[in-house]
Amino acid sequence: MFKKIIITAFLLLGFAAPSLAEEIDDVKAFFEDYIKAANSYSKSVINFYLPDAKIIRVVQKPDGTLESVNFPMERYTKELTKGVRLAKLSKYKNTYSNKTYKKLDNGDYKISAVRTPNRDKTGLPFHFIVTNTKDGWKVKEESMQTTVQKFLTSK
Repeated sequence: MFKKIIITAFLLLGFAAPSLAEEIDDVKAFFEDYIKAANSYSKSVINFYLPDAKIIRVVQKPDGTLESVNFPMERYTKELTKGVRLAKLSKYKNTYSNKTYKKLDNGDYKISAVRTPNRDKTGLPFHFIVTNTKDGWKVKEESMQTTVQKFLTSK
């Protein structure tokens, strides 16, 4: 009897491991697709987010202190749409380094990276929390540090 339990457990682990590997590969592919869409100014970028995603900008003030500013998704969508033309003109792109992917207890994933905005020399902390939906992976939360002070005045 004990032998059957061990064999069953081993077989279950054998089937579970590939699905976990496939899941993390899907999350990585999702993030790479997001980067491509964002850096090509695609209107599809908004489709990477849940309609009620939490958007956070952590503003680094000139004195070095940080202040978090939350944006409703509706406002974020409008600002993304408005900013596309200017981003194209300035050829604005972000690069992401030191990417890590961590599965959270609830099944979501936290994607963390250092985001380096166009022409900046210093990268800034960034993360997504992504959740699996019937339509695939979606951003549930986005947080990125920025030095752009206008986020403080446009609360």
